[in-house]
Amino acid sequence: MGEIHDLHCTKCGYGIKADTGIGMLYSPENVFRNRQFLLDLVDNTKITDQTMSLLKEGYEINEDYGHAIYACPNDFYLFDKFYFQLNGPNKFGPQYPCPYCQMTLERLTFAKGNPGTTKLKFIEEPDKYWHCPKCGNDELNEMAFGNWD
Repeated sequence: MGEIHDLHCTKCGYGIKADTGIGMLYSPENVFRNRQFLLDLVDNTKITDQTMSLLKEGYEINEDYGHAIYACPNDFYLFDKFYFQLNGPNKFGPQYPCPYCQMTLERLTFAKGNPGTTKLKFIEEPDKYWHCPKCGNDELNEMAFGNWD
């Protein structure tokens, strides 16, 4: 079951309503054997075609896949994107460009903030925290939380 996070900056209100995780229809067979299903998730023909080609070459699907929160490491805007990784002679995962500056978006994870708030940090750079692109603040309020299936 996936989660819905409605996150907003504690100072200026900038935020995102993001789905994370996977639902019941997200079996590897549904996601990675059905081109249209994957295309709907990644919204990128090049990523979809490359994924389908690598799977035909024998690449394997890593079990860790699903919707995730991403941010641009340059301008820090937030996005809800679909994450996955294929394992083979090389690792492959989607690389989404920031629509504002074209840098590759990076996945975030939740980190502890002050009481009643949360922070986001970059998975690949654990010492790097997200900060609001509008005001520079690094704490978020979770305005609503739910599950989706």
